[in-house]
Amino acid sequence: MEFFRTGHTALKSRPLTSQEIEILEKNGNRCEDWSQISVDPAFTPNRISGSSFAGKVFLPAFYGTLLMPGDVAAPTGIYSSTIHDSVIENSLIHHVSLMSNIWVLQGAVVQNVGSLVANGKSHYQIAAEIAVGNETGGRPVRIFPDITPELVKLQLFSKVDAETNRAFVQQMESWRNEVLLPYGIVGKSAIIANTNIVRNSWIGEHVRIDGASKIRNSVVLGSLENPTYIYDGVILENSCVQEGAKLHSTALIKDSVLMKRTKIGNKAIVNSSIICPCVHIDEAEVTHSFVGPLTQMHHHSLLIAALWPEGHGNLGYGANVGSNHTSRMPDQEVMPAFGMFFGLGVNIKFPANFSESPCSVIATGVTTAPQRLKFPFSLILPGNPQIHTVRSHLNELRPGWCYGKNAYSIARNAYKYALRGKGCVAPEESQILNDKNATLVLDALRRLRISAVKEIYTEEDIPGLGSNYLKESARQNAETIYRSFLERFVVSKIIAAAELDRSLFLLAPIDSRKNFPGELFKEILKEIALPNSFEDLLKLYRGIEKQWTESVLHGTDKDFVRGRKIFDDYDDSHPVDVAFIEWEKSRFEEVLRRSTVLLKELKGDSQKQEIQS
Repeated sequence: MEFFRTGHTALKSRPLTSQEIEILEKNGNRCEDWSQISVDPAFTPNRISGSSFAGKVFLPAFYGTLLMPGDVAAPTGIYSSTIHDSVIENSLIHHVSLMSNIWVLQGAVVQNVGSLVANGKSHYQIAAEIAVGNETGGRPVRIFPDITPELVKLQLFSKVDAETNRAFVQQMESWRNEVLLPYGIVGKSAIIANTNIVRNSWIGEHVRIDGASKIRNSVVLGSLENPTYIYDGVILENSCVQEGAKLHSTALIKDSVLMKRTKIGNKAIVNSSIICPCVHIDEAEVTHSFVGPLTQMHHHSLLIAALWPEGHGNLGYGANVGSNHTSRMPDQEVMPAFGMFFGLGVNIKFPANFSESPCSVIATGVTTAPQRLKFPFSLILPGNPQIHTVRSHLNELRPGWCYGKNAYSIARNAYKYALRGKGCVAPEESQILNDKNATLVLDALRRLRISAVKEIYTEEDIPGLGSNYLKESARQNAETIYRSFLERFVVSKIIAAAELDRSLFLLAPIDSRKNFPGELFKEILKEIALPNSFEDLLKLYRGIEKQWTESVLHGTDKDFVRGRKIFDDYDDSHPVDVAFIEWEKSRFEEVLRRSTVLLKELKGDSQKQEIQS
């Protein structure tokens, strides 16, 4: 893979001259056998002082200066260090107690380090195995340093025959054996400073390590565009860290993969987990989990045995998503959905499957029983003990609430995802108006149809309610909200298709379903009605998006009304998020622009047809 390509040909070398040895010893350097030391043909000994050498060491022609931590410029060279069996390119080695079996590449800085060593041959985490979900090992994932979320999902969720799986394992093992290296790496322009132990590790180019406690058996990748930072007491063991990551403030990471632009800090713990790009984990613990992109965890929350491939979620303070033992073996799991929010102090009992309920919220303090929930955009509230017709452990469910009543939250999340994931997470991964969500909403809408109206419904009445009850008023609201989602989905899809293919102007909107493969469009159009003309469809599109934007912009009205009653200076101390408001307004203006272009073309085509006739 790319991170193993150092881009170096065989180094040209020669032995030291007697005069160079004399100068080296005069500058306080020691070596039992100087004949083991080889140097670049242009080598001069002036930039080596107070150091000891043993075994076979290659030394470069030192030149120029490099920046140490604190942006202090210093000349390249080797100062007050002990070097054993290593290859040194033009770099700065300063106060290193022991460097053994290390290749230091051009422009690197190694300063004030206790032990930077490699022993034996390292496979650098290629074909290492991580058990996510079931802690007893039921879902092993074979990893390598630059593994992608897609390759993780293929291993976890694709059903393959035993022969294919054996071939995959054999290929990984062969690769592992091919790349065994007898030395550690410090990459181009990397910095390792003020760190006690770095052992059997590959520190890639443009990685900056300052004040870490320990790095062992790990690969840390970086690049000029996305440097990686590790500092302030971090412990990293048996793990892979990709470009642009930031690990800080005594974070502890073991047996894990941290993908691009992850941030782990403030005493966070990540153990036996795979963390996708742009995930932030502070003061939280993640164990045996696969955490999808753009997920946020803060303030002493806990996530254990979670399979969360789509991510985009959030765990609030004290959220306990981790009851995988159930007093027996740690073999239970949870599957959160895309964009799911676990509120303050919630307790999620395992096993639980919320994967068919995207963008759902579990309210503060709720304890959920084991279940499979199949209603998108839901709000789960504590149950009402005064309702004697339902079991006491059931919570109240409001399907569709988060889309119909909390548009501000959904839109603001989209805004945050666009900023945080830019250049790393594909924009389509963060969209809610997609085929999968439409399929889930359509299925939920149809299950909400009942043969006999009741005041309260449970799983026995409506499959997919999980360990919750549903009021009749909430059922009716959910039907309305789900239809509005499906209408917006279909209309926006048709408009986007017409922008690419103007022949759709000639069709009635309902006939455009022929241009969409599969049965999804056909099935949705059984549930909603479309206008008869494309011109009316454009007007409907504008109206839908205007209504959505108005719902978004008025989403904080209740907060302001309540806040003003509690704090006299609420308006002064709680300013409106202007950047987000402008973003949403710009989104709607783009809707108007696109629809205006189509409307003008549509009217132009109509006028041409009238003239020709």
